[in-house]
Amino acid sequence: MDWARNIGEQLAHPDGLFGSLVGSVMDAANRKPSRLAVGILNARDGERVLDAGCGTGATMAQMLRKGRCHVTGVDRSATMIRRARARMKALGKTSLCELAVGEIGHLPFVSNSYDAALALNVFYFCGDDGAMVTDLRRVLRPGGRLVAYVTHRRSMAGWSFTSKGTHRLFDQRELTALLVQGGFDPTHIHVEVHEIAHKVAGLFALARA
Repeated sequence: MDWARNIGEQLAHPDGLFGSLVGSVMDAANRKPSRLAVGILNARDGERVLDAGCGTGATMAQMLRKGRCHVTGVDRSATMIRRARARMKALGKTSLCELAVGEIGHLPFVSNSYDAALALNVFYFCGDDGAMVTDLRRVLRPGGRLVAYVTHRRSMAGWSFTSKGTHRLFDQRELTALLVQGGFDPTHIHVEVHEIAHKVAGLFALARA
């Protein structure tokens, strides 16, 4: 078995028991990126926020602990949505959230329906057409904001699964170019680099519709 490829594929689409384990590992690895991204987004009470690629709902929980925004979580993995639904129920936050299985690029939401969106660790799986970003731009209201996170390519380049073709890698220029391709004005895009862990750098983008 090609374990590196299997891990890469599970990161793209967690499924079953192994996928649930991958979700738990990612929750632990992404505590700092999630915290920083939630701070950058700064969701306000009453806002409608989309967590695109919500995974187990850990970042949704962070937002809902901070205030009373309304959060919609969408993920391509039914395994992750089941875990997110259980997390929201345990937190007593079901009245402030919705969850759905869906593909970023074919989001089941009307245009101009969200004040803000998070896209954490999802652009690795964006095709050359940039459809993921175009779709996120579509569902944002005028002036709405997108916060995206990916690990910097210089950190990921040495990780075995990234050589298997499952992940697209980014530096600051490449992430900015993807956002522009998806319809964001380059003058309304800001990308920062933060140290996430020892020898691991992360890219955080804030783009306004």
